[in-house]
Parts: sequence; structure tokens; C-alpha cells
Amino acid sequence: MMLKDLAARSASFNMRLHSLQGISMLDWGRMKVPEEDRPALLRQMHRDSVVWLYGYIAALADRKFVDRGDAERMQCELLYLHEKHSSVANS
Repeated sequence: MMLKDLAARSASFNMRLHSLQGISMLDWGRMKVPEEDRPALLRQMHRDSVVWLYGYIAALADRKFVDRGDAERMQCELLYLHEKHSSVANS
């Protein structure tokens, strides 16, 4: 099982995964977030997504809804995505 498989099964998982991947587009004008605050808000949203997704996968593994090995692989993939985003955001 991979992250995309869980995303196909859960709308909330899919939304947070897209947020982490930078796929979802935010309507900054509608949100009325000052331009200087946007980078910090995006970093916080990405951190929140990683924590939520990691916990979701851990809960599935604890309840034995997913194999422990699959859960560990997905968690590693999440951390890779987070590192990838962090390195781009900090460039």
C-alpha cells in the first residue's frame, strides 16, 4: 500500500496529502492573508499535514487495518515529502 492508495480511500487524507505535495491551490485574496505572512502559514500548514498524516497511518497500523511494513514505508515517504518541501521552501 502507498500514500496514493490511502488518498483514494479517504477524502481528508487526500486533502492533506495534496496540501503537503503543494497540489492544492489557496485563494490568498479570499483568505485575506498578508503577503509577508504567507510563507510562514504555508510552512505551518505543511507541518500540520505531516503530523496529521503520520498519525493517521500510525492509527491504521495500530488497529491492524494496514500492515506494519506498509505503514513504515508510507511514513518514510511522508518524511521524504516533508524534507523535499522544506528544502525547497528554505532555498
